[in-house]
Amino acid sequence: MTVTERTRKLSRLGLLLALATAIHSLEALIPFSVGWFRFGFANIIGLATLYVFGFRDAFLLTAGRILLGGLISGQFGSPGFLLATAGGLSSIVTMECARQLSGERLSELGVSVIGAVTHNLAQLLVAYVMLVKNDSILLLAPVMILSAIGAGVVNGIAAKFLITRMRSSKF
Repeated sequence: MTVTERTRKLSRLGLLLALATAIHSLEALIPFSVGWFRFGFANIIGLATLYVFGFRDAFLLTAGRILLGGLISGQFGSPGFLLATAGGLSSIVTMECARQLSGERLSELGVSVIGAVTHNLAQLLVAYVMLVKNDSILLLAPVMILSAIGAGVVNGIAAKFLITRMRSSKF
């Protein structure tokens, strides 16, 4: 890879990181009727990065987005930051595993749903082990899985569109 190609790739990844961080930070400001539920729209950028640039860049983008989002929101080091870290990083690792193991049999939508379910279950596990330490929190698992499937479908459709645009344009 030439210096120009590396510079172009780095600038594109920087743009994606800025976009993912902005989405992450803005989504935290949106009031919802159910306080813990978020669509995780920033994960669209992570999934698109996974497909276009590969796992290493997607992992670093996800970690950077969580770190910067935590710093911007003032939540760095808080329980919410720990939950975001556990969910985001486990999700991107699981999505890569699903993508590699399935070959072409699983679309971006399927990979997104698997990532969303992993994200929510990892957050539930961290909340159980580090914060709540009460078995009754596990009763949230079915609701969290169903909400993750819905969010995963929405994000997967959006990511597929973004991936197509990124691959077909001069992005």
